Amino acid sequence: MLAVAREVERSGKEVIYLNIGDPAKFDFQPAAHIRRALTRAVETCCNYYAASEGILALREAVAEKEKKMNSVPISCEDVIVTSGISEGIQFLMGAIVQPGDEILVPGPTYPPYLSFVKYFGGIPIAYRTVEDDDWLPDLEDLRKKITNRTRAMVIVNPNNPTGSLYDDRTLKRMLDIAAEYKLLVTSD
Repeated sequence: MLAVAREVERSGKEVIYLNIGDPAKFDFQPAAHIRRALTRAVETCCNYYAASEGILALREAVAEKEKKMNSVPISCEDVIVTSGISEGIQFLMGAIVQPGDEILVPGPTYPPYLSFVKYFGGIPIAYRTVEDDDWLPDLEDLRKKITNRTRAMVIVNPNNPTGSLYDDRTLKRMLDIAAEYKLLVTSD
């Protein structure tokens, strides 16, 4: 897409690059209280590298939130804080993908899902999403794509790049399919 966008730009049309996800570039600045906290951290020398798995207090807060909001019984030892979603996807795919494994991803999807599956020797398999139905997944197509080599199903909700937000019924049906075939589910 980037090469196509640059070609369009060379033709004289304005292109707004949203592929990097840099909110500062579009005048979205961190809230004042966050900027003050960052400044305070630097001034008090609390700007050192954190533990590889993330700051303990943050991991504890994430685990507590998951327990309260989603009824997921995890501890801070189950939480890893990454520098961004791409690093998280890399860690996840490195942990679950073996050469030849198939990973179901929505089509279209966030490109790192494709590249990291391939990097670890897997095969990304796109399941259809339907533009005329607000980009919701075609669950029959999803089911047809499952083989004995399918290892996991990726659910991106809200979907990047379409912006589609899957309703609870669709999510439940996707999870039921995953359970039926004993597939891992990764949700972004």
